Order: sequence, then structure tokens, then C-alpha cells
Amino acid sequence: MSDFIPANTGLSRVFLIPWRAGPQRAPEYHSCLRAQALSQGFGEVTDIECPDPTRPGKYIKIGSFQTGVERATVTLEGRYALDVRSALLRLAKQGCAVDVQVHFGDCEDLSDHNAFKKILYLQDALLSAYNTEDLGSLASGDTAAVNESVDISARDIFDIIAQTFGNKGGDLVTNKVIDGVICDEVSCGECGDTSDGCQRAFVISLQAGGSPGTPADVIYTVDGGVTWYAHDIDSLGATDDPSAVACLKGFLVVVSEASGSAHYASLAEFDAFGTDPDFTEVSTGFVAGGEPTAIVSLGTKAFIAGDGGHVYSMATPSNGVTLIEDGVLTPSRLLAIDALSDTFVVAVGEDGAIIFSEDGATFQLLTTPPVGVPVDITAVALKSKNEWWVGTGAGNVYFTIDAGAHWTVKAFPGSGAGTINDITIQGDSIIYIAQSTTGPAVGRLLGSFNGGYDFVVLPLGSGVLPTSDILAFVAACDADPGFIVTGGLGANGTDGIIITGTM
Repeated sequence: MSDFIPANTGLSRVFLIPWRAGPQRAPEYHSCLRAQALSQGFGEVTDIECPDPTRPGKYIKIGSFQTGVERATVTLEGRYALDVRSALLRLAKQGCAVDVQVHFGDCEDLSDHNAFKKILYLQDALLSAYNTEDLGSLASGDTAAVNESVDISARDIFDIIAQTFGNKGGDLVTNKVIDGVICDEVSCGECGDTSDGCQRAFVISLQAGGSPGTPADVIYTVDGGVTWYAHDIDSLGATDDPSAVACLKGFLVVVSEASGSAHYASLAEFDAFGTDPDFTEVSTGFVAGGEPTAIVSLGTKAFIAGDGGHVYSMATPSNGVTLIEDGVLTPSRLLAIDALSDTFVVAVGEDGAIIFSEDGATFQLLTTPPVGVPVDITAVALKSKNEWWVGTGAGNVYFTIDAGAHWTVKAFPGSGAGTINDITIQGDSIIYIAQSTTGPAVGRLLGSFNGGYDFVVLPLGSGVLPTSDILAFVAACDADPGFIVTGGLGANGTDGIIITGTM
């Protein structure tokens, strides 16, 4: 007997998002539109040969290569209307990118964008051709309905189903966890272990406290969250808490406001045998009054935010950091930082402070923040140079689509309460929010599947999110939009909690 529900063509409906998914673009439900067959080529395979040394005229295969991935293609077909203008023709003539979502369900109201069993998402699509069937007839027997169609070419495709969440780490998670990161990439095994790109995740916890205390831990998995290990960040003092974590050039980097330094270890030391990694402290470049509070890494370069409006860059962990903003723009303690590239960076902090750089070296103070004293901006995520998202200590989320000149508050279930601890944008269209409320203390996770137009409380459907008092962060896997790691303080107010979400 099958252990899945088979799809059929009657269970799908089509949504279009002209100009692509975004916070102000409502998905358009098209009741008389269907998606035809989907196709995407992943590259022709070509063998590499050399002459056989023992058989003249024969060759031996010594390798192979695969050509580039092709764009995904599908045709959308619908009824040509008599009394309204054609939306498909309009979109084709505009020549602008759209997002196409094919929603599947068997018991859901599929006209509701957030009610589905599965979404097949065609991202950043262009309409390459518009066609109709015969528009007229010459005899009574030729009369028929007229259909129209467009050929779609999309940059990327992925499918979405409701996530399943699980409590991970067990007895290893004895203290509140404060930050986490997924550091992995797809590998076929030629240069190391095979991976789907979501196997290696790292979470850091506070130190144990008490007397004697023990150093803070890094809790990690190398098998996608099945097995977890915990080890001391041994270069960090027993009474010093870490602040944030990132991965840079093959190293795990932990920054600590308490120690005023960074602590790094080789990612190769975090293995499936639970090997105890050796951390090294580096304080080179950090200045008094500018202790590090947050870090973002692009893989080859990292930016670090700190106290007193300071910002640093890091290229190689062992060399320390370079001060690139000395706190002249704002005296506020910076709480979060994000970067699109090694030149475009935004940092946010206490009393509504926002500073940004367009060259990776010189910062400017944003004079039009969405909030001011005494409201803190606690989270930031960048989708583009123009579209920024921020969260506040008052439980609100704001976005701008003009690089901070104007802001709009984004309402969501439970907004305006507690604290927004983190915002993460996965790809171009999926956004996660980690929120914590008080009275009672509850950690909440929200998600958007349409670029932030609306948000839903996760999990969808009948799933259950393990209970917590605080969710401090949310990390999403670049290779799989459905795999996330979040965590914070457990529901007992004492132990930490790590939660993974998988589709």
C-alpha cells in the first residue's frame, strides 16, 4: 500500500504574482487556469576518453562532465474570456518577471493561498510566448471553447509542504541557546562526505553559571539533525557568554561581547565521531567600547557589529578583524547585522539605530528609521539593496522597498507583542520570523510563502511546534527551503531548546 497521497490533475490550482513575490504584492488566484507538464533539464552528460593503450582504435573512459542546469519550463493554459481582458496577454506584453505557484490539496480551500498540501513554486519566471486555440468557426460543428496559453521559463523551482518540527539535542541542551547557523553545501562526495547541503548545523548556548561554572557550548549535528554533539567553546572563559556564530572560510567563528573577542575552530574538527574541537581566541582589531554582539558571514568575508555603533570586517579568523566603523555615527549598541555582498551591509540596534554601507567600508546613518528612542531594532534581513526587513523589541516588523526612505509596518498574527528576535529570508520568497512573547512567555515561529505579503503561524496543518519560552533565532538551509533550525529557552525556563523543521 502506498505511504503517500498521489496527486492528480484535479487537485491543483494556479496563483500568479506579477513582478514577483513581495510584501505589497498579493498572489492572484486564477480559477480558470491550469499548469501543464513541467520540465527542467539538469545538463547533458559527456564522457571524457583517452586512447586505450592495449587496443588500437579503442578508447577508455577516464571521466565525465555535465553541462549547465537549464531553466524550468511549463505552459499555463486557461479559458479565453469574452468579457474581460486577458491577464496572460497582459503579463506577456509587460515582459516582467513573475512568480508562479501551483497549489495542490485534497481537502483544502485552494483559493486560500495559505491552505495547501503542497506548492510547486516556479520562481523568477518570464513569459516567452502567448498562444490561443482557434478563435472562430466556419460551421456549426466547429464551435468550441477557446483556450489561451503562455509558455513559462523559470530560473528555479522547488516544492513546499507543511513542515514537521522536532525537539533535538535532548540532555545536551542544558542552557539557553542564543544563535545558530547552517554551514554546508551540496556535495556528491568527490571532495569529502556526501551532503544534501543541510547536514551541518551549529548552535551556541550560554555558559552554565554557578561556581564553578563551565564554558558555553557549541551543539552541532553533521547528519541533518539526527545526531547531536556538544563541546565547550574552550577558549571562552567559564563566566563569559558567547553572542553570535557564523562560518567563514572553513572555520566556525563565535563572537563574544563578554570577552571582547572572537573564537574560532576548524569545521573539519566537527565530525560524526564527536571529536572535541579546539577553539582559538583572537582579539586583534577589537577596541574597548566596541565589543562584538552580532556577526554575518558571506562565506569568504564576515561583518561584525558591536557596542557603541562599531562595525568590523573579518577576512581570515586567525588575523582578527579590521575596524570599519568607529562609532561616530551612533553611540547605540548594535544588536543585529546582515549583508547582501562584501559591499552592502546594514546593522541595527538600540534606540532605533540603523547604519548601512554601500561599499563595505564607509557607513552612513539612516535618518528615517521606522522607530526611535526607546524602541530597539533587534533583527534585520536584507532581500535586496532596496528591500529591507527589521524587527523590534516591541514585537513589530517593518519593511522598506526604497532602502529605508519609507517604512511600512507588516501586521501578522500576534504582532505588536513581545520581541522579534530574528528574521531570515530563504531564497527570494520564504521569510521566517522568530518571536518571543511575555505574559505568558512563549516562543513563536511565523512563516511567509509569498515574499512577506502575509504570514502564518507555524506549523501549518495539524503539526505541533515544541513549546518554548523564547525562540532566539532561526537559521534556514540555502539548499532546501524546508529545513530550518531554531531554538532558545525551553518551556521550563531553565534548559535550552533546539528545534528542527523539515519538509
